[in-house]
Amino acid sequence: MSDEIATRLQHLRKMYGLSQRELAKRAGVTNSSISMIEQGRVSPSFNSLEKLLSAIPITVKDFFNLDFQSDAQSFYRSFELFEGSENGVDSYSLSEGQAKGSRALIYQVYNPQTDSGENMLMDQQISRGIVIQGELEITVNNHCQQLEPGDGFVVEPLSPYRICNNKQEKAIVVISHHHP
Repeated sequence: MSDEIATRLQHLRKMYGLSQRELAKRAGVTNSSISMIEQGRVSPSFNSLEKLLSAIPITVKDFFNLDFQSDAQSFYRSFELFEGSENGVDSYSLSEGQAKGSRALIYQVYNPQTDSGENMLMDQQISRGIVIQGELEITVNNHCQQLEPGDGFVVEPLSPYRICNNKQEKAIVVISHHHP
């Protein structure tokens, strides 16, 4: 158990950019205490571990639940996000998966005089969007609104909608899809 604590404490301390000295100072213990724990030579009591972790701050439960071996990707370049172009609309997507309860974040660039397609869209999930640049005409359930940067919209599941850029400059919208 002390080897697991040693490894976890060292990973966590480095993850937060703390030196042994800084962690010791924050926790009110000696540098050698931190060093001996990280070397696996001393196994701290529950109270001592709790005191150390509160200086980071993190709970004991979270400390043991952290997955330091995770290969999850955190950063993506635009070419990794590019989904494609259709009807003059370039789409970039960042998804958490396709299962129920999953989310997707989509960045769409609407070139001048383009739209989401001739037919109304209808999704199985809740869609929320914010216009970032330009102006877009959004139609939801036959209600139409011209939105400017900072304006947003919500489309409930199975509600027909359409996005149109009828201006002479490109428009950008960020849309979040969430499966309920």
